[in-house]
Amino acid sequence: MALPLGTVLNGKFKIVQVIGEGGMGTVYKVEMVNKPGYYRAIKELLLNPNTSEIDRKSAIERFNKEIDLLQNLKHPRIPTFFDDFGERGNHYFVMEFVPGKSLDRVLEESNRPLDEDDVIRWMMQVCEALSYIHSQNPPIILRDLKPANVMLMPNGEVQLIDFGIARRFDPNKRSNTENLGTISYASPEHLGSLTAPGQKRSPQNPGRLVQTDARSDIYSLGATMYHLLTNYEPDPIQTPPMGSILAKNPRLRTIRTGNLVICPIEQVIIKAMQQNPAMRFQNADAMRTALQQCLPGNNNMNAALSTMQIPAMSANATIVVPANGLICPKCGFQNRPGAKFCKRDGQPLTQGATMVPPAQGRLQSVVRSAPLQARPVVPQPIRARPITATPPRATISTPQPIRARPVTVTPGSAPPPDALAAYRLGLQQLNSKNYTAAIQQFKLAQASGKPSYDTLYNLGRAYRQYAQSLQARDPRASQDNMRMAAEQFELATRIKPDGFNAYFQVGMCYRELKLYAQAEKAFKSALQLAPKDVGTLYQLGMIAEDQQSKRQAEAYFLEGLKISPDHALILIALGRLYLDMDRTNDAIDTLRHASQSQPEPSLPEAWYALGRAHMKARQWKFALSALEQSRQRDPDAADTYSAMASCYQKINKKEDARKMLSEALRRDPNNLEALRVQKQL
Repeated sequence: MALPLGTVLNGKFKIVQVIGEGGMGTVYKVEMVNKPGYYRAIKELLLNPNTSEIDRKSAIERFNKEIDLLQNLKHPRIPTFFDDFGERGNHYFVMEFVPGKSLDRVLEESNRPLDEDDVIRWMMQVCEALSYIHSQNPPIILRDLKPANVMLMPNGEVQLIDFGIARRFDPNKRSNTENLGTISYASPEHLGSLTAPGQKRSPQNPGRLVQTDARSDIYSLGATMYHLLTNYEPDPIQTPPMGSILAKNPRLRTIRTGNLVICPIEQVIIKAMQQNPAMRFQNADAMRTALQQCLPGNNNMNAALSTMQIPAMSANATIVVPANGLICPKCGFQNRPGAKFCKRDGQPLTQGATMVPPAQGRLQSVVRSAPLQARPVVPQPIRARPITATPPRATISTPQPIRARPVTVTPGSAPPPDALAAYRLGLQQLNSKNYTAAIQQFKLAQASGKPSYDTLYNLGRAYRQYAQSLQARDPRASQDNMRMAAEQFELATRIKPDGFNAYFQVGMCYRELKLYAQAEKAFKSALQLAPKDVGTLYQLGMIAEDQQSKRQAEAYFLEGLKISPDHALILIALGRLYLDMDRTNDAIDTLRHASQSQPEPSLPEAWYALGRAHMKARQWKFALSALEQSRQRDPDAADTYSAMASCYQKINKKEDARKMLSEALRRDPNNLEALRVQKQL
């Protein structure tokens, strides 16, 4: 039973509306007591006294798993998690409030198929959210994607809600522990097993047990589109026949290719809803590309259809994957291959497909579908901007031009005047690392009216990633653009004061500009919004350490470890801090934990730092053992070889020391430690 309106939860949140109610709990819209006019959503797990102990434990476990998943997700298409608490014997967690209506409510009110272009654009946004959660490590599978779990906001954007039965993918499992969800939208493997084409499951033909993976959500997305475009729920575990969707909605666009009349969006849905996962789009990025090619005015529609014909589809959903490192979804930093956490900001890394232009990296696979013909803008020459010591002013105004070195962008026809089209093209250019073109598109998206949070946020991302790309070759231009990035993120926080991601990005910009007071203020604002965000605590600790506030840094790191005891980057930072504080034994214990932590058991930095700690304790053999572990995981690090040379010199193994010196100097002829040991030998 729902709590009465006006009830105050946790002393902070007053219930103003019941959003949804089910057998195991309720979702409330609440107003923040100390900030009238600011709203959150609270999900309640209500345990009936008559519930069996098994069901009770299962419900609590699912509720806690949902919290564990949500607290690490930071994406504009997913509501931000803020906090959890217990009260009156019940369990609660606090989320960003998403205004608007669910798509099943929109469909119910219209009582007819929804507009094709609207559905395509909404589902492209859903693909962005799916691509993000599928890229987590391990990937997160939503498992209950349906119209009821997609919220349409007043600004026309959508967000994914309800991660109640989402799960992390485990490659060692053959099948799902639980088969939950809504049957009309669930993939065949979600409901138990796969059978051969044309066969049905039976006791004599149970099929092949499989585990749901990212492609299961692709099936559910196709089923969701089927419902929205036909106003009929899809038949469970059935791939729609050719022509069946068009028959239910004759208004869908068709094109003639040869002697055939084909409905492009029907092709996408049929491909997404294939029984065999290998026959579907293999990731959300591939499906988003196909959806974009279905929008009117796309010159590649005929070419794209050639790669979506039924049934020859399995090989055509390949997407480009960078072979030379993983891009952090939050800060854009390119990390080493196989990394689990971003080295720059400590966030979980993208492991899935990432669109990159061929000129910027080797490709592990080839895109077989026709590429989108983006219509880029020729940007104005980029001029250097003077650097001042004051932070950027956050005023709502048109952003200034990119103030940095000129960058050549392929010319083309003028961009579409529609703000949403310009915004989408900006995202595409940003994903392809065409930063100047992305910036111009995001500016065009703002030109038609009041700037939105998402546009400002992504404009800031484009400036910031462009600044990072300039660091080595033009530090001054890099700083100029980093300031522009901070300015856009500041503007975004003015529009959305509870925009956690924008505050976090502001902090990252200021830290890179070495404006530590401003960075600390931004991260503290982020921490107020999400008190259990480990990445924010890590950044606050690093800022404190940058300013030689070692005790404060230790406090932040320890607070982060209370939330995530095996966070490798925090453990490494804390271990190094203990070394600086001459707490060698504490450093060794902490770094040994880091070197054996999950899910990053092979982090070379952990082993290297542990080796240095043993060296400080004059435990040369232990140091060599740890450094060897680091060398095996990162054989190109000159500092590891120079450290090993120092250890071998200390135990009088001169020949081994000379071998390590040779390796160190071959990789870095100016390595000071190696040169010092060389003189001593």
